[in-house]
Amino acid sequence: PFWDVALRGQAAQQKQSGKTSGLLRKALLAAQAVADAATAAMLLSPFRIDSLAAAHVKSLAKTAERYGEQWTAELLRTWFGGDQPGWAFGAGHDVPQWAADQLPYLCERLRAAGRAGAAAAQRLLDLAWERIATDIGAAVASSRPSYRDRQLGDLGKPLAAVLTAAAAIGAASRRDTVAAHLRQQDDPVTALEMSALRASAATPRDYAPGDGGFDALASDCAARLRGRLARPEREPGDWSVELPAGSCACELCGTLRVFLADKNARTFEWPLAQTGRQHVHSRIDAAELPVTHVTRRQGRPYTLVLAKTDMLFGREQEARARDETDLAWLADQWTTEPATATRGR
Repeated sequence: PFWDVALRGQAAQQKQSGKTSGLLRKALLAAQAVADAATAAMLLSPFRIDSLAAAHVKSLAKTAERYGEQWTAELLRTWFGGDQPGWAFGAGHDVPQWAADQLPYLCERLRAAGRAGAAAAQRLLDLAWERIATDIGAAVASSRPSYRDRQLGDLGKPLAAVLTAAAAIGAASRRDTVAAHLRQQDDPVTALEMSALRASAATPRDYAPGDGGFDALASDCAARLRGRLARPEREPGDWSVELPAGSCACELCGTLRVFLADKNARTFEWPLAQTGRQHVHSRIDAAELPVTHVTRRQGRPYTLVLAKTDMLFGREQEARARDETDLAWLADQWTTEPATATRGR
């Protein structure tokens, strides 16, 4: 269709320039003018959610009022990626970054634009959270700690934006859903919680922290940090290393796990064929364990030499110091009542 061809060309130009044109605003005005739901959907469907900005609030609210809540909900779902072509017209940013930059203001202004706008704001919030929750789950599930923590840290501002938007439109149920979801995550989620809390603390707000769920978030994070700090510190001669469960329970991983769990064993010489060595290499590297693995190329099969390193102690000391610093900051910035809800490990 002509419209798809025209937008495809605009999308290509946009990717080259890195700028968002005013085409969405024009399309919204045209959608209002045609007074036909199917034609309006055809005009607007190829856009992506990251094209939506403050300048479009009034036009979107009027369009939502003209075509109704169900039509608007489906349009927003499409803008978030449902049933869209790969060249869909948008700014090219990811949804979490768009949420961090735009979501609270958009939701607040849409809510002020009337009933249809308020419904659109709620739908916008729900869809943004669905996407961010998916990204959180993927990050938490990563076996590589540095990647996991970096991804969770990057999602802090988007999470803060979701909670801020929920407070702005009075979406207490969404706020509570977000809080419950986070409480069910395992302890690495503190990287996300701290990032979100720091983002919120750095942003002026005109609502009580409890309205956005940040006090509850701070309490959950503080409880996790206290729990970690309450664990006994590693003894100087304790060389035990935990191998994350992962998805493999093969015999090789069982042998590796026994060596790693041994408090006294520092090295392990393991005659192993190439495929076995590669598998052990991958498990150690994926989990970023403080263990070197070198192949001694003598005899058949070659011998894989594993050695635990002093990094084991250094990492734990750094993690403990970081937890102490974070807990002190939480106590200074937030109300952190002891959390009693069930949470992950």
